[in-house]
Parts: sequence; structure tokens; C-alpha cells
Amino acid sequence: MERAERNDPTRWLDRLTRALARLLLAIFYRSAEVQGLERVPARGPVLFVANHGNALIDPIVLVALLPRVPRFLAKHTLWNNPAIWPLLELAGAIPVYRAQEGDTSRNQETFARCYEELARGGAVALFPEGISHDQPSLQPLRTGAARIGLGARARGAASAAIVPIGLTFESKRAFRSRLLLCAGETIAVDSRSDEDPEAVRALTEAIDAGLRAVTLNTDSWYTAKLVERAAEIYGGDPARAMPGVAGLGERFSLRHSFGAGYEAARAAEPARVEALEAMARRYELLLAAFRLRDDHVTADYPWAYVAGYVGDAVPSLVARLPVAAVGYALNALPYHAVGRIAKLVEHEGDQPATFKLIAGFFLFPLTWAIEGGAAGLAWGSAGALAMAAIAPITGWVALRFFERNESFWSEARAYLTLRAVPHRAAELRMLRRMMREELSALVDS
Repeated sequence: MERAERNDPTRWLDRLTRALARLLLAIFYRSAEVQGLERVPARGPVLFVANHGNALIDPIVLVALLPRVPRFLAKHTLWNNPAIWPLLELAGAIPVYRAQEGDTSRNQETFARCYEELARGGAVALFPEGISHDQPSLQPLRTGAARIGLGARARGAASAAIVPIGLTFESKRAFRSRLLLCAGETIAVDSRSDEDPEAVRALTEAIDAGLRAVTLNTDSWYTAKLVERAAEIYGGDPARAMPGVAGLGERFSLRHSFGAGYEAARAAEPARVEALEAMARRYELLLAAFRLRDDHVTADYPWAYVAGYVGDAVPSLVARLPVAAVGYALNALPYHAVGRIAKLVEHEGDQPATFKLIAGFFLFPLTWAIEGGAAGLAWGSAGALAMAAIAPITGWVALRFFERNESFWSEARAYLTLRAVPHRAAELRMLRRMMREELSALVDS
């Protein structure tokens, strides 16, 4: 039995899919955090339901980070895209036919494939909002997830565990930003039929509540920014030696609580919340004007720490510079081409990251192949093989070099700015202290 599972070609394809997804994620994101994966059943049928705010990035994140590789439901029109359909086939995706795209009669086949996968103890994943979007909150859920969960049980499968998955991105559009995956509490599926409208409605509402528990939801991006800053100020250390950005998971619960309580606080204490918002706007303007972060404002910068940071960073950058220069020369063309391609969809907030990733997936290997061919013409097969290794390796070194270089100069600029304009630094610290005291008072009340 175990030997048969090891030799199952589907399992090998799943491993290949996960390896590819993790590689893409490691390149595209600076860090990927996870919370709550202990809630995912190790065996048996499971239905993952996730929010959908970042187009094709979302399923890649789920494949890379979840402990089980699911079969995804994806709109059938994606199979018309020659750049995407091979990835869909590799992942064993299941086409779904939406009403806005024509005939939905073939969804009976879609549901049957989901029931079959769950009946053999597999995993299925879908995005119950039904669309990828750029809104700061969940969109109304479709009933498909509830119907699949109820239908699988009604057709003899063991009750599927429905696990809500929340995806939070630090900056959806940015290359080398950060992300957080949160798995929520398992949602039970009762024994009622998927033909029972009340059962479908109740389970859809439970899925909605489960997703809201693992996602951040506000009425606008402006409110989302206020809530993020409030959590940072309330939860951040008011006095630290050196600056440091907290992990997304570290502040998630606080951001979630602040977001959930924001409207209630504004209704109960309108004058206090308005005053807080005014201080926050002033604080944001000053941070932006001097290109500072909140953790810069709270740092004490002891001389010994500053000297140690410079002593570590500068020699490391100097040592990596020659290799990074080679890497940039060999990878600059596809890198900048990917950025130009992403600008074509800049107006659609949920699309740039997908365009960057898919374009890079094809353009970088194509560039390396051309460079390898040129090296082969010049130096034979040995030159071609050497270039095949040098181009991607030095490209990675160049990427890490530019990240560290940017970070070093950002920290240096912040340190010098706070020393050069002490009155502004004092104003920032005063504003922050006032906001923290007022936030504490609001929380206490």
C-alpha cells in the first residue's frame, strides 16, 4: 500500500507542483509566514476556502504553504491562456463555469470531480468570492463551497473538513514584499442535503464567518491604513535600541481586532476617534516627507549598535559587489522587461503581481537560454554549461545584494535624518506617544 502510494504518478506530480510553487514564492517574496497549520487534518477529505485578492498568486501560495496539495477550482477561460494552462494541468485544476461567462451546465461535471476527489480522501480548494478583486474586505460569497461540502457527504463521502484560509499581503503589487497565511478553525458540515436551500445558506454563512476571522476587513483602504498604523503604534515597543520591522503574523491579531472595533469606536467616541485620525494623518505626512518608518522613530540608536551594524553591512556589500555586478548584467533585461509588462495592468490592483510572476517565469529562462547559446558559440559546450549555472546564481546574488544595499542606505538615511532635524524627530515621537496613550485609553474604555 505505502509502496503504491510512493509510486503513484499523481503524488509525484504534486511534489513537482509544490517544489515549483515554493521556488516561485522564494524568489517573488522576501518572507512567507504561516499560522494555524496544525488545524489542517493530515488525512481525510478537506475543503480549503480562501479569500481571493491577488489573482493567480493566491493558488500558488496555497500549493507552496499548505501541508496538503489541493485540486483547485479555476474559471474555465484560464485554459485559453497558453502561458497558464500548462500550470493548471500540472496542478490538476478543475474548470468551473461561471454564469457571467456563459453556459453553467457543465458545472455538474465540475462538482462530480470534486466529490470524487473528496471521496478518496483528497483535498479541494476554491475561492468562494468567485472573483479576484482589489477591495479591502471580503466580497459576498457564492454558494459553491457549501454545496460541494454538503454534496460530498450526501453522496457517501466522509464529512469533509472545511478549513478557511486567510491570505494577507504586505504589498500585493510589490516584488519581494511579505505575505501571511492563516488557517482558521475547521467548519463542520452537517448531514443535510445540498438541495436544501437553508442548509446551503447556513453553511455559506459559517464559511463567511470563518474567513472573516482569518482576514482583515475594513470599509476602505484609507481605514485599512489607519488600522495598520494603530496596531503598529499600540503593539510596538516604544523604546528599542535599533529599528526592526515586526512580522505580519506578530501584529495580525491586533490589526484584526482594531479593524473589527473601528466602526464601533467611531460611533461611540466620534470626537476622540476624529482627533486620533488627525494626529495619524500628521504622523503619516511627516514619515512620508522624511522617508521614515515607525520603527525608526522608536529606535534609540546606541553608538555601539550603529557601529556594529555598519561594520557588518559594509564589508558584506563590498564582498558581494563584483558577483552582483555580473548578475545584474546577465539579468537586467528580463528584470526591467517584467516591470514594464506589469505596468500595463497597474490600474488593476490584483493583477500586477501575477503578470510579474508569469512574465518572469518565461522571460528569465529564455534569457538564460540565449546567453547560454551565445556562450556555447564562443567557448563550446563547457561555456554553455557554465553560463547555464552562472546566470541564475549570480542573478540571485544580485537580487540579495540590491535588497541589502537598499536596506543599508534606507537605515543610514533614517539615522542621519533623525540626527539632522531633531525638532522633527521630537515632534514625531511626541505625536506617537500621544496616539499610543489615546489608543490605550480607547481600548480600556
